[in-house]
Amino acid sequence: MNANSLRAILLVKNVEEQDSDGSVLPLAEREAATRDALRLHPKDDSDPAVYAWRVLATRAGLLRTRLAERHPVVTRTVDLESQLAGVGGLVLLAAFALGLALSLVDSRVRIEILAFPLLGLVLWNLVVYAALTLASLRRRPPASVTTRSLLPAWSLWPARWTWQRAAKLVKQASFYHRPLSAALRRFSEEWWPIAQPLLVWQGKRLFHLGSAAVALGLIAGFYVRGIALEYRAGWESTFLGTAQVRALLGLIYGPASVLTGVQLPADDTAVASLHWRDGQGGGPAAPWIHLMAATAILYVVVPRLLLALTATLRLARASDRLAAPESLLPYARRILGASEAALPAQTARLTCFAYQPAAPSEQGVQHVLHAAFGPDTRIEFAPAVAYGNEDAFTAPASGAASDLEILLFSLAATPEVENHGRILQQARDRWSRSRAGSRWLVLVDEAPYLAHLGSDASLAARIEQRRSAWRDFVRAHGFEACMLDLGSIPTGSEVSQAIVDQVRRSCRSPIA
Repeated sequence: MNANSLRAILLVKNVEEQDSDGSVLPLAEREAATRDALRLHPKDDSDPAVYAWRVLATRAGLLRTRLAERHPVVTRTVDLESQLAGVGGLVLLAAFALGLALSLVDSRVRIEILAFPLLGLVLWNLVVYAALTLASLRRRPPASVTTRSLLPAWSLWPARWTWQRAAKLVKQASFYHRPLSAALRRFSEEWWPIAQPLLVWQGKRLFHLGSAAVALGLIAGFYVRGIALEYRAGWESTFLGTAQVRALLGLIYGPASVLTGVQLPADDTAVASLHWRDGQGGGPAAPWIHLMAATAILYVVVPRLLLALTATLRLARASDRLAAPESLLPYARRILGASEAALPAQTARLTCFAYQPAAPSEQGVQHVLHAAFGPDTRIEFAPAVAYGNEDAFTAPASGAASDLEILLFSLAATPEVENHGRILQQARDRWSRSRAGSRWLVLVDEAPYLAHLGSDASLAARIEQRRSAWRDFVRAHGFEACMLDLGSIPTGSEVSQAIVDQVRRSCRSPIA
């Protein structure tokens, strides 16, 4: 799914969930949008899930347009990524002005051919290229590791600016429309983890374009100064002799000389004539300005533009391949209902290890799963795996792949590498071999342990210690433990949103 469609769906979802009476988005308009989307996309032979998301995206686009017409704050909050283009223009203008300023660092009417600013700019960019090369050669981190901790600050500032700006706008909206403000706040919380990688690629692109703009500003500054004043070009050094300077000139300006046809000094005598001594020396600056411009283009402008193009392509690719978050599945099933675009029912397979849940826990897990993934979710109880019989946890038949695989453990047990760890490792191996892309959920039922300890408040620390041990153990095997007292889930009322969110956060593919 592309970024625009997913953004619109998440926005409309949160508005509908926070606006049950239709004060922000009238109920009649919602029904009309559903009918219009179905009419615009007649049923075809494509994948039912693809067809369902296409209809849902069209419906969300129609409703989003009406929201934006009534509440301009929606556009200013939701489309902040697109507003970065305007901010980026200002950044590029400032970068170009910085380049112009760098060309004026030397206030004398002469140009140092072996000194800052050109050589400093080139060296800085070479260091950046080396750092980027090393970063690309390093092993990729696990997908579950927070992107924020792995990326340099220069690529994260657009993301931070976007988040802070959205938070301010949502806060302002709360003063005149609380349901809309609540919906925008929930939207921001859901969209932020999805949009952050896209914003990072935008930041990288802007960083490379800004570096190219600095170089272009430096080149423009040299030419402007050369037109207005008669400049002399030369060198001075305490430690370098004529032979060393000639070698450096060939190293730095050799490629530019080949490109422009401007000849470098032919011998040591010509190099010596460029040496500043007692106010004398140097030569016409025009050939050296041409060489400096070509050098900046070769070492800075061209590589930076190529890197910016790469970032643009990666951004476009990432924007078109976004996965719908789990929180959308129950919403999509509820909205599409029994229409021809209804999503196929989700299947979940639950496997218990070294634990046979009591009736309240068994009912509780079903209630939790239906609340988190939709009432139509089909729950299948696989044969339980006994302690010491880990080899019985084998892959199901090829035709029985499920959307969600669930492992159920008991908090009363102490996690052991040879047993519980082996089950988790087999789960990872099964996932890596599967083509179905199943997601996994590791549930740890607290009910048996809490019942064993009773209501003694002095044992709270012991309970938390056991929870921490399970969390660390499961995380070390590539999963995220979801700790729930399944025996206390009320089956006659709605499951709390906190529990639903916890289950959805823990449900994911294992770390490779």
